[in-house]
Amino acid sequence: MRTSASLLALAALTLALPVGCAGRNSGSDTSGLDSESSALVDDNAETDDTEGDVEEGIEEPLSGATVGGEVEVAAADAETIAEKARTNPGVWFKPAGCIVSTRAANVVTHVFTNCTGPWGMASFNGTVISTWTKIANGVQVQHVAKGFKVNGATVDHTVTIQYTKVAGVYTKTRKGASSGTTAKGRAITHNADYVTTFDPGSKCITRNGSSSTTIGAREYSRSIKGYERCGIGLGGCPKSGTVTLSRPKVQVELSFPGGQEVDITVNGKKFRRALFCNASA
Repeated sequence: MRTSASLLALAALTLALPVGCAGRNSGSDTSGLDSESSALVDDNAETDDTEGDVEEGIEEPLSGATVGGEVEVAAADAETIAEKARTNPGVWFKPAGCIVSTRAANVVTHVFTNCTGPWGMASFNGTVISTWTKIANGVQVQHVAKGFKVNGATVDHTVTIQYTKVAGVYTKTRKGASSGTTAKGRAITHNADYVTTFDPGSKCITRNGSSSTTIGAREYSRSIKGYERCGIGLGGCPKSGTVTLSRPKVQVELSFPGGQEVDITVNGKKFRRALFCNASA
């Protein structure tokens, strides 16, 4: 059984925060964000860029080309997965030969030299060591990189990801820590803990979790509760959920009531904005 559609959709999950999107406004406050709130949202966007470079550019290809490509996640053993991880990354990284992968039992060492990656990402340089283990109903991988350069950012990164399948539903549990510099040259440390599910029948994803970040001289936290989006691949709108960005003097909360709208609360002031998404998906 091939699982590419389901696991790759799960692995490719990103959560875009639509605070800055244009569109109609309604509600008690249509003036937008104040300077402190805007700075918080901007910090979060820069964090997402850096974390996205790591998650979408390193983790997902090295994991997705394996458990999402040719191996049934619930039945796979660690060395079978590791062998696929050794042979498959060339699907994602160009030119041919820019990534060299070697395996010792369940550990795969990937060495990148001037690779171009997925989603237009460039300049992958460095080494990632991936250790695969078998767990109940799935597999676990730990990716470790030191001084890795991707898309203008430089990071030390350690993440443990569990991929499981129960009753046809896939779950990705991700706990990671990064430090380094963003593409804009700011120092960053970031710790994240998220659980994502994907149901191939309903084509819906859910996500819950939290993160804490220091970027430049500022700190903030983010929580995601009850986020659900369907119509994966069709640009479906969020059905529900709340995303909260917080630092001591400011809080920005996004609540998704379903459809092409998002309710935004900034330090108690509420307004509504449009989402660019496919309500019929």
